[in-house]
Amino acid sequence: MINTHVLKASYKYKVERFVGILSTCIYPDTVQSYPMEEKDLFSGPPAKTNFSYGYAKRCLAVQINAYNEQYKTKYNYLTPCNLYSEYDNFDLGNKMHFVTALLKKIKESTGEIELLGTGTPLRQFMYAGDLARVIVEVVDKDITESFNVACPENYTIDELATRALGSLNKSSYIKYINPELDGQYRKDVSSEKMKQIMPGFEFTKYEEGIKRVYDKIS
Repeated sequence: MINTHVLKASYKYKVERFVGILSTCIYPDTVQSYPMEEKDLFSGPPAKTNFSYGYAKRCLAVQINAYNEQYKTKYNYLTPCNLYSEYDNFDLGNKMHFVTALLKKIKESTGEIELLGTGTPLRQFMYAGDLARVIVEVVDKDITESFNVACPENYTIDELATRALGSLNKSSYIKYINPELDGQYRKDVSSEKMKQIMPGFEFTKYEEGIKRVYDKIS
């Protein structure tokens, strides 16, 4: 409903540029080759763990494409990977994203941190400020292409945790619990199209980004 109302209002009131922010959760659960490209979007259903959310966000891409085709609008969408930043929710609970929760656990650790699953799933995590810079450039340069926005690093959960410990000079032991909660194994996407559109763009390194977040945790 939000997709429909916002797009309808944008067209009605002659909004010249609409940039929809999607998520890599909209991509199929599995594909034949990785990283996934924009052309893979409709090659299968989203993962069961994100099924309804994935389709709701995917529908926004369909609606934007339909408006552009029928009304010649200049709307587009960006599809970012997982995000983290110092402005995320720092309260432990269901609303914390993985990197934020990981860093808070590291800061409060007395020698051991517990993580869900087995540590083997692969994930791309991007500093949120990078996405913000992409959005600004898309608007300022009147870029109307739709594309993925994701850093090239694709680490396992265990690598993300151990790299965080190493870059922060911490030595906590990582204990994995509830192996059935791994979720989708991988969903990494390609940023090759973005590189062609923004050839000089550089992503924030994971080790650098998490230090910014860690310093903000009270």
